[in-house]
Amino acid sequence: MRLAVLTTLIAVALSGPTAAPVAAQAPSSLPFPAGTRYAFVDLQRIVAESVHGQNANAQVQQLLDRKRTEIEARQATLQTQIDTKNQSLLQMQQRLAQGETVMSLEARQSLSRDINRLQVDIQRDTEDAQAEMQRVTQDADAEVTELQQRLQVELDSRLGPALSAVATARGVDFILNSAGLVWANPALDLTQVVINDLNGR
Repeated sequence: MRLAVLTTLIAVALSGPTAAPVAAQAPSSLPFPAGTRYAFVDLQRIVAESVHGQNANAQVQQLLDRKRTEIEARQATLQTQIDTKNQSLLQMQQRLAQGETVMSLEARQSLSRDINRLQVDIQRDTEDAQAEMQRVTQDADAEVTELQQRLQVELDSRLGPALSAVATARGVDFILNSAGLVWANPALDLTQVVINDLNGR
């Protein structure tokens, strides 16, 4: 049976650790009650503990780490360029202040124009750097989101059949998601059984 909330829950699980649902319990070692027509699983735990879910999380984390490194490197390069120009500006301003009485009027005016141009350059570079960092960050976010969506589809394609196989093997009519439960008999928890089935796919 396909659960409508499956993709959303996988997205939450892939996005990082979350608080355990109220009904979350230790894996049950109790025998599944004979004749029971319903059960429950912890979908977040399935994603977190299954081989496929762990692989998906590792891929997302690797991409996040790589993008973070790229962004930090680009930001450092842009900042170095701006810092270099700021240092030049400071030196020019000091030269103007120190040469106020010894420089010719023409030399002071020329240096003042150079200072003004450099200030405009620095302002423009700063705005360009901010715009570029915003674009780079948005591109990285989009790439991570695209990977998460692809991994969700892949995991969904494996998890659906695993849930169906476990439900058929146990003779249950439906499986609930533990995130919506307030309490349930631990013997009805098929989470580990589904993880085992999913790992075998």
